[in-house]
Amino acid sequence: MEESRFCKICNKKQAKYTCPRCNLGYCGLSCYRHKEHSDCSEAFYKECCMEALEDQDVSSEEKQKMLEMLDRLEKEEVQNSDSNSDEGEELSERLSGLNLDTDSEKIWNRLTSKEQAQFNQMMKDGRLGNLVEVWTPWWDVKKVKIRDVDSEKLDDKTPDVLSKIPDISKLLTKSKPSADIRNNLVNVLFAYVFVCRLYNGTHWDCPRESALKLVKGSDVLSKNSVCSSTSEAIQLGLINSECKQSQEFLIELVSDVTKILRGPGRGEELKFVMAALSEILQLLKKCHTLYKKDIKVYPASSTDDREEKQLLFLAIKKLEFYLGWSQKCGMILHSVIPELRLEHGRLKEEFQETIQVKKSIERNLSQLRPPREDSKLIEELS
Repeated sequence: MEESRFCKICNKKQAKYTCPRCNLGYCGLSCYRHKEHSDCSEAFYKECCMEALEDQDVSSEEKQKMLEMLDRLEKEEVQNSDSNSDEGEELSERLSGLNLDTDSEKIWNRLTSKEQAQFNQMMKDGRLGNLVEVWTPWWDVKKVKIRDVDSEKLDDKTPDVLSKIPDISKLLTKSKPSADIRNNLVNVLFAYVFVCRLYNGTHWDCPRESALKLVKGSDVLSKNSVCSSTSEAIQLGLINSECKQSQEFLIELVSDVTKILRGPGRGEELKFVMAALSEILQLLKKCHTLYKKDIKVYPASSTDDREEKQLLFLAIKKLEFYLGWSQKCGMILHSVIPELRLEHGRLKEEFQETIQVKKSIERNLSQLRPPREDSKLIEELS
């Protein structure tokens, strides 16, 4: 019974962990990576690399850069090596004819063992992440005046505001707009900036996926929820956002919403809000059109497709209403900016507290660790 408590690799330390693949007890990372356990550890790193290759949010060009880096590293090793042994076919030749977006398993199998090891290392030390250029949101772009003789132009990447916007007075003939509309818009904009940053600005490259993620990420659009406060609007957005995202990423989204509500400057306070809502509406209409075409071509389309088409239709109608409301009453949105700043500060403070607790736990754990086996014992002086 006592023997089972020890690491099955080194048989010296206690087995604190259990391999989920083979249920082997081991004491730490070095034993997990040991050659006697290589079948499991290599399979784990292969799965991580396959996830990187299959990542739908990474473009074909970025995947190509990953493989080009592998090729370059291998060539550098060959040049620095004294060996004249044959290294086999070039990586580009082995991968010719493969689709970088769909043939992930085939790509992995055509890598040499050295290339697979290099890919593992690149993933672990963060070099793969450096290959992806981070998108700068249009609401973060500062105005740059380019003087050309007597004219001035603006380097403005803000989405165009739709020209045809419903008249809110005609939509509400018997009642006044609810005071909660401003909170609902915060929830919608949170889902919008989440999708924009999640897809790194390429949301128009996959309108179906990004539109559905946006609608389902907003309870206001997908569940007809009503937010009674700015805090509730943000909390619902945080709950719907994917758990894989870091806390820093999610906190930044609150800042993004604030910037959109604030606008580019005096005299243009509603420009960003109207631009964001216009882009959301166009994106949803694009996705809705794709569903209509699919259902027309394939009448026996699944119930899910028809339900998602209806969900988009209702969200489109709601967006048209919000655009009309913002055009006439949008200045009211500025009243929630102080509340958003408070929410941003609260979330940031919670995050800092989490970091401090984590550091404290790590310090305590380091003090509990036994001394290294190879450290010299204190010698008694005679």
